[in-house]
Amino acid sequence: MSALVALLLLAMPQTNLEAKIEVAILQPSTLQAAFGDVDVEAQVHADRKILEVELFVDDRSRGLLDGPPYRWRVDVGQENVEHRFRVEARGELGTTGTSTIVTPRIRVDEEVNVQLQQLYVTVTRSDSRVLDLSEHDFRVFDNGRREPLVTFARGDVPLTAVLLVDSSVSMKGERLASGLRGAEAFVASMKPLDEAMLLLFSDQILHATAFTQQTDALLEPLAGLEADGNTAINDHVYLALKLLDARQGRRVVVLFTDGADLHSVLGMEEVLWKARRSQALIYWLRLDEGGSRYTSFATAWRDAPANRAELEMLEESVIQSGGRIATLTSVNAIEPAFREILLELREQYVLGFYPSSVRNDGSWHHVNVRVERSGMKVRARGGYVDF
Repeated sequence: MSALVALLLLAMPQTNLEAKIEVAILQPSTLQAAFGDVDVEAQVHADRKILEVELFVDDRSRGLLDGPPYRWRVDVGQENVEHRFRVEARGELGTTGTSTIVTPRIRVDEEVNVQLQQLYVTVTRSDSRVLDLSEHDFRVFDNGRREPLVTFARGDVPLTAVLLVDSSVSMKGERLASGLRGAEAFVASMKPLDEAMLLLFSDQILHATAFTQQTDALLEPLAGLEADGNTAINDHVYLALKLLDARQGRRVVVLFTDGADLHSVLGMEEVLWKARRSQALIYWLRLDEGGSRYTSFATAWRDAPANRAELEMLEESVIQSGGRIATLTSVNAIEPAFREILLELREQYVLGFYPSSVRNDGSWHHVNVRVERSGMKVRARGGYVDF
């Protein structure tokens, strides 16, 4: 009887004893910390059919698959902690195979990714720009803490400009023509590495070019274009800042308009929010032939106090960016004003520093630039968002 049992045992499949399931986690890497959405991929080899493969992250099931490819995308959150990824494969007759990896947390001394902050600084004395300063004349303070300069240059940094020209109905005739001549003068004086785009707007975009260095490409298609529509300044300043996000070097918005916002969907709160997160300078050329700058007015969107608040926030956006407001009392002043902006950009100082105290918490850092000489007025971006 015992011999018969032995023969039967030898004849039985040895699956439970010999069948193996091999599992390997291909990603994520054990060399990098895991944050947010993470792609997980596993490879499974087995002699027999695999019934299911399950992913566990930090010992919690995050997904079950019944066939290849064995890939998952999971959100592990934003905390700087280790994460344990385990993949378990189950086959016929109860066979299993597992693989486990642990992704590291970032060491404290590696957590902060400090970005270079660049400041484009205009220095004047008695309304004339001062051009003979050296690196040692400047002091930069970030939330009251002095920061050492790591870069210093003059105004030869290439620039990218969006020229926003109001083309609403109030700009008909010589106003629009003068604005286009001003844009042409700006582009004609650019250097080879500079570029600009022209955007004509009312309550919609009437004409927009690509970024280019060629004056003809900006102005040739404009024959016959007429001013029309209401004025939507907020929407188009926001758009200009957005367009400049993807550009390199010094970024500039030049806004030319004869009025205030009448028809934007966006409020100035959104524009100010965007301006604070941009390194672009904003220049506002405001044509005011009738002296109406502080006149109260109501629109279908806002009452007079709300419109006044919109104007004040636009002014704040310009000043915080390091640009300036120029009020023009005649169409004859438009073209020289465009030329003067470009000359000012050429004569700026470019200062760079690495913030010594960052938290990536979205807070506002106030930046103050001082010159250690008497009688100097300094204009630069007023701060940056810590993110």
